[in-house]
Amino acid sequence: MRIVKNLRLLAGVAVLTCFVLAWLRFDTFGPAATLLEHTQMAYAIFELPLISAAIALIAITLTTLLVGRVYCSTLCPLGLLQDLIARLTRRFNKKPYQKLAPHASMHMLIFALAAASAVGGFILPLTIIEPFSTFGQIFAGIFQPLAARFFSATAPLLSTGINWFGQASAKPFSLLNSMISVLLLAGLTIAVYKAGRVYCNTICPVGAILRFIAKHSIFRLAIDDNACTSCRLCEKACKAGCIDLASKTLDFSRCVSCYNCAASCNFAAIKFGRPAATAGEKPDFMPGRRAAIAAIAGGAAGYALPKALLAASQSPAQILPPGAMTAERFYQSCISCHLCVIACPSSVIKPHSTPESPRSLLKPALNFDLGMCEQNCNLCSQICPVNAIQPVAADRKKLMKIGEVEYKKHLCVVETDGKDCGACAEHCPTQAVRMVPYHNNLMIPQTDPAICIGCGSCEHICPVRPDRAIIVHPVAQQTFIEMPEPEALPDGGQPAEFPF
Repeated sequence: MRIVKNLRLLAGVAVLTCFVLAWLRFDTFGPAATLLEHTQMAYAIFELPLISAAIALIAITLTTLLVGRVYCSTLCPLGLLQDLIARLTRRFNKKPYQKLAPHASMHMLIFALAAASAVGGFILPLTIIEPFSTFGQIFAGIFQPLAARFFSATAPLLSTGINWFGQASAKPFSLLNSMISVLLLAGLTIAVYKAGRVYCNTICPVGAILRFIAKHSIFRLAIDDNACTSCRLCEKACKAGCIDLASKTLDFSRCVSCYNCAASCNFAAIKFGRPAATAGEKPDFMPGRRAAIAAIAGGAAGYALPKALLAASQSPAQILPPGAMTAERFYQSCISCHLCVIACPSSVIKPHSTPESPRSLLKPALNFDLGMCEQNCNLCSQICPVNAIQPVAADRKKLMKIGEVEYKKHLCVVETDGKDCGACAEHCPTQAVRMVPYHNNLMIPQTDPAICIGCGSCEHICPVRPDRAIIVHPVAQQTFIEMPEPEALPDGGQPAEFPF
């Protein structure tokens, strides 16, 4: 069993390393994240009926039904992060793990509340407790911005030429998102420090599903009464708190397949085999009166919750990523994993800093302070694991209208200072902003919202502060513009005069 534990440990380290590298530098390690996200339960459920999602769901279900919750020990990024936290915190906490109460009713209540709320159109409760999105929020809100700044600061010390560290894109801090990420990480750390993997069997919605399946696993760990000496080493090593030495039972539905118990046993009393060896085990998670009542209460409350929160206008207050299509659709499907935040090469995608409603809390939106939405980039629509940002081909992305320009003449330096500028028109990729003659031999911007794609090039480059003279508003429905036919040239095939 020690060999199995070591193999699981190596697999977990490899998977966690791939996730961390992808979240730190998606432009380099994106393929690894794309491959791993197809193994996640969130992808498998939200992307149905895609064949790849169905295969992932079937594979996770069959594996759990066969040998238990291997997903929790080797593929779940938040589970692996908990293992890392445990290794770091156990240096300070010398107390062994202890047997934990099943918490079946609480787990079922939380799961039903989050699931029913998501079905009703309010996905925020699920995005806060779903392991893939929680992991993404922690890394995008804390570690990636810190790592990018560290890499940039240390690059000159490590190399005078092009350095991998120096190429890391600096993602902007979002105060609200970072505060929520810090709270999530602090809560997770305290839970792991006090009670090991208690999150997995009390809060995690994926754990709730796999817990029920694992109760019926064909092969499972069990305690051999004849070989057990009640030394309690296995109970002290069990991070899930699912071993009860008083009755010599191991609740395999809560076991996260870390194999710490089997590796710690000096008498080979914990064996892996058919469930006949666990005849004395008492099921604690469905069916059960308390669990059923909790499920009904949680489902009713969760489904009723969106009714009070979704009455507001569906129009977004901020520009949504290209491919979101509508605010209603996007807010109901985005799990706030923030992969798009990490992947955006221009760093214009960031979590809502001032959400207009609970629906938009933690949802990505565009902010043009650091750049513009690159016309040739469709990376965010390629990497979204739940299709909240629909895939958009690169050639179509160039014509996707995600916002609409508004020119404020009274703020423009041409009007206020009598100076030439034209930066907005120079950077507009569709000529939705162009310069036209004005008085005193000046040129002033003129906008054509019909051909504006809302890329933010004009807003980003505008020199007027604090309020820009040209801004981009979100649109209720993302569509595609049609560019007008190019104007016919005069005889000779050349423009009559240089247009600038």
